[in-house]
Amino acid sequence: MPITRARAQGLLNATEMRLYDDSRSNALRQLDAAMLKTRVERTRRARERARDLVQRQKLASRATTGSKRGRTGLANQRSKDKAELLDDILKRFEGALKAASARKPAAKVAKAAKATKKPAAKKAAKKTTRTTATKKAAKRTASRAAPRKVAGDGAAKAAAPRKKATRAQTAARKRAKAIAAEKQLLEEKTARDREPKPWQALDTTAAPAVAAPGFQSASAASKAMRLHAGESRMKPIHGSVSTRGRRNQGKRDRRNSAG
Repeated sequence: MPITRARAQGLLNATEMRLYDDSRSNALRQLDAAMLKTRVERTRRARERARDLVQRQKLASRATTGSKRGRTGLANQRSKDKAELLDDILKRFEGALKAASARKPAAKVAKAAKATKKPAAKKAAKKTTRTTATKKAAKRTASRAAPRKVAGDGAAKAAAPRKKATRAQTAARKRAKAIAAEKQLLEEKTARDREPKPWQALDTTAAPAVAAPGFQSASAASKAMRLHAGESRMKPIHGSVSTRGRRNQGKRDRRNSAG
C-alpha cells in the first residue's frame, strides 16, 4: 500500500524507521546478501509483533463493539496499517535477497574462468621471463667481450677523490679560521682585564692599585653611621630604653623603702 515517509514516521519507531530507510531503492543497492538476510529477519520479527498486537486488540474490543472481528470503523486501524507497512518492507528485502542470491552463481562462474586463465597467463609470463633472461645474458657476454675504456675510467676515479679532498680541505680551513678568531678575542679580553681601571689612575702612587674594601675615608664612615642612625631612629629608641630603665629603678626603690 502507498504510505508516505511522514505517515511511516507516525506508525513506526526509530528502529523500524531504519528498516524503512534501508528498504528504499538506493539503499538496497548498497546491501550485500549477508546484510539483507539480517534485515529480513529483523523485519519479519517486527511484522509478527505488529500482527500479534492487531489480533490482541481485536479480541479486546469484541465485548464493546459487538462484532466477531472486533473492529468497527477506524478502530485498531493504526495497528493494521503498521503491520501492512512492515509486510511491504519485508517483501522488498526478500526480493533484493533473491536477486543477490542469483548473482552469486554468476560470480562463481567468473571466478572459475579467471582461475582457468591464470595457468595460461603464468606460462606466458614464464616464457617472457626466459626470453628476457636470455637477452640479458647475451648483453652481458657482449659487454665482457668489448674493450674497456681504462683511461676514461681512471680519470673519473681520480677526479672523485680530488673533489672529496678539496671539500675536506675547505672545511679544515674554516675550522682553523674560527679557532684563530676565538684565540684572538680571548687574548684581547685578557689584556683588557689586566689593564688598570680609569679610576685607579687618579691615585698619587706611582703604580695604581686596587683600593681596599670598606669606606674610602673616616669622614665617609662617620657620614654613613649618621645616615644609618637617622634611618633606624636610633636616638628615639635609646631614649625610650633609658626612660623605661629609670622608671623601673624608681619602682624598685619605692618597694625597698616601703619594706
